[in-house]
Amino acid sequence: MTELVEHRVCEDRISSLPDDLLVKILLCVPTKDAAATTFLSKRWRFVWRMLPRLNYIETTSDVKSNTVWWFLEESFRFHKAPLLERLWIDLGPQCPINVNPVKWVAKALDTRVRWLTFRLLWKGEPIRMPKSFYFCKTLERLTLSDKILVDVPCQVSLPLLRELDLFCVVYKDEDSHVKLLSSCPVLKHLKVTRNRRVEDNVRTFRVEVPSLLRLDYKAGMMFREDSDMYDPFLVTDTPNLLSLHIFDTVGYSLSVWYMPHLVTVVTDELFPSEKFMRPLSSVKYLALSPFDTMVPWCDAVNNYSRLVECMIHLSEYDLLESLLVLLSKCSKLKVFMVDSDIPRWNHDPALWNQPSSIPRCLSSHLEIFEWDGYVGREDEKKIIRYILENSKYLKTAGISPNSTFSGEEKQKMMEDLESMHRTPTSVLLSSARMSFRY
Repeated sequence: MTELVEHRVCEDRISSLPDDLLVKILLCVPTKDAAATTFLSKRWRFVWRMLPRLNYIETTSDVKSNTVWWFLEESFRFHKAPLLERLWIDLGPQCPINVNPVKWVAKALDTRVRWLTFRLLWKGEPIRMPKSFYFCKTLERLTLSDKILVDVPCQVSLPLLRELDLFCVVYKDEDSHVKLLSSCPVLKHLKVTRNRRVEDNVRTFRVEVPSLLRLDYKAGMMFREDSDMYDPFLVTDTPNLLSLHIFDTVGYSLSVWYMPHLVTVVTDELFPSEKFMRPLSSVKYLALSPFDTMVPWCDAVNNYSRLVECMIHLSEYDLLESLLVLLSKCSKLKVFMVDSDIPRWNHDPALWNQPSSIPRCLSSHLEIFEWDGYVGREDEKKIIRYILENSKYLKTAGISPNSTFSGEEKQKMMEDLESMHRTPTSVLLSSARMSFRY
């Protein structure tokens, strides 16, 4: 009897693919794994060197080893791609202070990098970027984070930079950031975070960028004891700005110039100035996190005439009464969301008086109403009942109980809400989506 033995030959079809397809495959895996393919065969030896995107990011598994900076040192010098779309370098405390991370940035600049993210958390002093960095003609997106010293020369030009993120960096002096921003004629998005634990050598942060469309600013600085708290620590002159996100947790003053195109404002500003409040009358989307009062937001603007979406974060019960005052100034409001962070065990009575007239937005425009963090207090019930009963065009009402309640307690609360709601119960949802157009 003749036995037929079938020999199966495994074909390496992947290796027969053209280089451009192999590069696309390697882009789907971490850079470290892509570089390891150089040992597979002669066919793969040089493929990874043409990757247009490289990520060198220290993870928790690298804490006790030198793998990230060592791999960066050993591999990046072999990279041969003519154009680098993105380079992401993220080095932590394990990075030795005797290495020179700047040379890797300089090499990226030589390969016409478009998107650079450089985060340095080593134990050494902040380092300066190479001089060629300030004359990069290809850079479109830039993130500098932590132990970076922004030391801008007299002559600087970043003609294509559209997005800039400065996270807890240190500036050489008061004018360094001003010179940097003035060198970006097409800058659209600026994000600035300042660290209260680090003296960044800037007292007044100036943003004078005519092309800017969105500004994100978060401050937490602790300035010198002799500083005047009412000095304008943030000064903006951005006439084309569309979106302003300010998280000024310490409450430093703002000086905001005319912004006629402003559409979205998200802020937790504690002591809003008149100059800051003035442009808000034209916004369409507003998210507020008032600390203990909403009086400035109600008094400074007579009418939020264009406002269609509003989200309020509540942390004090004394803010409840101001909600309807604010609504009375939003004649075209269609979406109203309340994110309550008031603890369920807070039993202090809150004042609430039913307004003499129904806010116009309730009777003619409001379509979506959401309340997250509901605890079932009588004052909450009164306000929610008032909004539900007087919103003639309401399509969706979403109420989410406080997360500390049990499932049985939440069910009982929802039954109480449905019993007081005059419109069909299909309108009332058991959860709030809290979606906001940022």
